Amino acid sequence: MSKNLITAEIITPTQWPLARVWLEVSALLGTAPRQIEQLEFWPHLIWVNIVGYGAVFVSYRCLPLWVEHSLAAIQRCSDRTQLDQLGDLFRAEIQSHQKHYTASVIEQWRSVWAEKAKQLKAEALRQAQEEERLRPLRERQQACQTWREAWKQVLHYCQSLEALERLEPELQLQRQNFADLPEGENAMQLWYERKRELIEASA
Repeated sequence: MSKNLITAEIITPTQWPLARVWLEVSALLGTAPRQIEQLEFWPHLIWVNIVGYGAVFVSYRCLPLWVEHSLAAIQRCSDRTQLDQLGDLFRAEIQSHQKHYTASVIEQWRSVWAEKAKQLKAEALRQAQEEERLRPLRERQQACQTWREAWKQVLHYCQSLEALERLEPELQLQRQNFADLPEGENAMQLWYERKRELIEASA
């Protein structure tokens, strides 16, 4: 079955407020709300029983709620891929159910979609610029982490306090290369932790 706004669960009429549906259906049919005896939500239509007249079917697409929720669906898109997929659904919707839509509704969809596409493009550009700005820092943080891990391994294989003491000046010197980062500033903690382990092991 081909997807549309309902089967793709972009719009879920069963979650619409019943009181508002009741009012919109009565307005569409030109009857007083009290003349509607019963409403039932079917997969693609609303079954309406009118007092003294009988049952009729109303398309969800004829109600203002449909337009409202379709526009909200566009606004909820969080990335361009999602927006493009929704655009495909709207194009299929217009082709398959054109009789339900005025030119004004179609123009609303196109306008809101275009504005959302513009917003997402601007946000993607902002994120790319921010990523580029932070890239040197992240690369430096990664280099510092790699350096710390290497020293952690070296200190782990250090089996005496004498050998550990000989490594301290070199660690002190190298950590100056990363003194602007917390990981580099606190690198000596690795040395002190290993020293404590060796003291405890020899106690």
